[in-house]
Amino acid sequence: MTGINKQGSSVFIKRLLAFREEVWEEIHPLQMIAILEVLSSPSYTVSAQYMSDKYGISQASASRHCRKLTHRASPTTDGYGLCEWIFDGSDHRTKYLSLTAKGRETAGYLGRVFM
Repeated sequence: MTGINKQGSSVFIKRLLAFREEVWEEIHPLQMIAILEVLSSPSYTVSAQYMSDKYGISQASASRHCRKLTHRASPTTDGYGLCEWIFDGSDHRTKYLSLTAKGRETAGYLGRVFM
C-alpha cells in the first residue's frame, strides 16, 4: 500500500467517525469538507461558488451541500444548523457561510478530536 499508512488511516477514520457522531450520522463528505472550510477560513470566504471552484463540483451540488449546513436545507427539510448565511456588504447577491452558536460548539468538540 502506498501513500497512506495504517496509522494515518486509523487516525483519519477516528476523526471521521467522531465528526459523524457529533454532527449527524449520515453527513455527506462534501458537507464535512464545507464545515471544515468554514472553520479554517476567514469570514466572507466560503460560499457555494467557492466550494464549486475549489472542489470541482457543480454549482447546484455545492449550493445543496452548503444549504444543508444551515437551519433550512430546503423548504421542507431541516438542515444541521451549524452555519448561517451572511451577505457581502458590497454585493447582496453573494452569501457566505458563518458558524452559528451550535456550529461554534461543534467546532470546539471537533478541535479536541482533531488535535
